[in-house]
Formats: sequence, C-alpha cells, structure tokens
Amino acid sequence: MNKYENKAQPVLPGIIGNNPTIHKLASQIQKIAKSDRPVFLKGATGTGKELFANAIHQLSQRLGQFVAVNCSAIPENLFESLLFGHEKGAFTGADRRHHGFFAQANNGTLFLDEVAELPLIHQPKLLRVLETRRFSRIGSNEEIEFTGRIVSATHVDMSQLVEDKLFREDLFYRLNLFELDIPSLEERRDDIPLLVNYFAKKERNITFSPCALEFFKYASWPGNIRQLKNTIDKLSVLAENDYLSAHCIQELAVCEPDETIISKLAREIIAMPLSNKLKAIHDALVEEAVSITEGNKTQAARLLGVHRKVIERKLQQIRLKIIPNHFPQTDRKQG
Repeated sequence: MNKYENKAQPVLPGIIGNNPTIHKLASQIQKIAKSDRPVFLKGATGTGKELFANAIHQLSQRLGQFVAVNCSAIPENLFESLLFGHEKGAFTGADRRHHGFFAQANNGTLFLDEVAELPLIHQPKLLRVLETRRFSRIGSNEEIEFTGRIVSATHVDMSQLVEDKLFREDLFYRLNLFELDIPSLEERRDDIPLLVNYFAKKERNITFSPCALEFFKYASWPGNIRQLKNTIDKLSVLAENDYLSAHCIQELAVCEPDETIISKLAREIIAMPLSNKLKAIHDALVEEAVSITEGNKTQAARLLGVHRKVIERKLQQIRLKIIPNHFPQTDRKQG
C-alpha cells in the first residue's frame, strides 16, 4: 500500500484533493451552496467544472434535478425550444408538449456549461429569465416561475468577450454573483498521485510503484483531470500486470514529461548553495534511482535513461569518495 491510498477523502461530494487551493475552494462552496444566487465557474478545459457544479447542487439539498446543458451544442434554431420548452403544435414537428431545461431544473440546478458559446441573439432571452425568474413555453402565454438555481461555466476569458461586445455585460454580471476559479492540474500537482490511485481503483484496481506516481506528478497534463483519468483508463486496458512501474508507463508512452517543470527544477537547483551543482545533482539522481529500485542497477539505469555501466561507474565514484571519510585520521596518514 502506498502513502496516497488512505488519503482519498472527499472534500466535496464527488471531489477529492489535499491541495490547499482545493480546500479553500471547498470551503467557499460549502458557504454559498445553500444560497439560491447564481454561481459562475472559471477553469480550463478538463478541470472538472461539471463535478463542482454537481457538488454545489448536492450540498444545496435542493429537491429538484441537476440538469447539465452544453451551450456550445445547442443548435441556434432550437435554443428557445430546448431551454424554455414548447406546446404541441407550436411549430412544424411539435407533435407534443416539451418541457425545456428550465422546467426540468425547477427546484433544482440548471448548469449552463460553456455559457460563452451562447449566441448573442439569444442572450436577452436568458437575461429576462434571470431578471424576472419567469419563462414561457413557445406557443403559450402562460408564465412559469423558475425556482431553480443557475450555475454556469466557461474556459474562456469572459471579460474579453464582454469588451469585444460578443457577450452582454448585463447578462455576465447576472451570472457571476459568486465567481469561483477551478484550479488546473498544474496548480495542484501534489494531488496527482492521489487522483491516480482513485481512478485506478475504479477500473481494474491496478496499482503503481512510488516512482510511477512521481512520474505522473511531473508529466504534462494540458487536458487536466480529464486527460489524467483517460490515461489511467487506457493503462487499465494496455497494462499486462496489475502493478505498474515508471518504466512500464514510459514503455507504454501514455504521457510525456512537462518541460516547464524541468525548467523550474533547473532554476531551483541553480539557486542552491552548491559548489559543483552538476556533480551534486548527478550523484543525487543516481543514488535516488538506486534507492527507489532497491539496489537494482538495471532498473535504476532504465529510470534515468542511461546504460547500466553509467550507474555502476557513478556508484563506484561515490563510494570511493565516501569510504575514506569513515577511516580514522591516523589511518589515512599511515596509508
């Protein structure tokens, strides 16, 4: 059992993490969840915005449904029908009454994902519902009260869209009374091993060596948590064994190292008070690789991407340096 397996405690319904940013976000959500005010989620693609929206819904203890709508997938000519519903005979093909998303989310939560994709022509209609809390089906004069809550999300810069007149400023301010930033995986790298174990147990119950978890931690994840989960799903199918080392992951080529992390580490090393930084880090890498592989020089060489002889030569140099230091001063003089 590795050190991350017992730490997957949810900070919110359906969400785990130990990162301080996640804990701060969870604390904010717990405070605002029971309000009926709109919430606006900002975050890159794949950060789990819908999961956070669902968590808000669950904590709100609302009796209605959680209805998720991808605004970018709504055909412009069907916008009103899908959101507000229509009566039978309201237009050609309307052979029965249809309850739109607003009606479905009454007493619940309507999640408008990718809200920035809403056509400008339809934005006043959404604004009116937010202002009056009432809507009508197409073909009906009856006004229906909207008793649900709006949670919206996007991965783009809404302030820029407003400035470019591509999104109504008044609608934007109606949507983001509570604005929450969903962190990228880059901002919560310390949660990656925890998430890897969590996703792995949902699949084939595969497990990873400590070095493999560190490999994931410093890999590149432009697709954020969604990409990480997809990678673990892929490994559960491709892996020949249930226990995976860092070498196995490298061979399967499911992810790549993050060059920005390497640059950051290089800057930190350069700032260290070491006389010969290259030698110190070279020695430390070899010793750590040998330690991780419990003395297996072949596996240590694979981890570092070098030949076994490089490991043997470096270990010999390190030992020659260390061994004399253990001799008494008098013995060294006599030798």
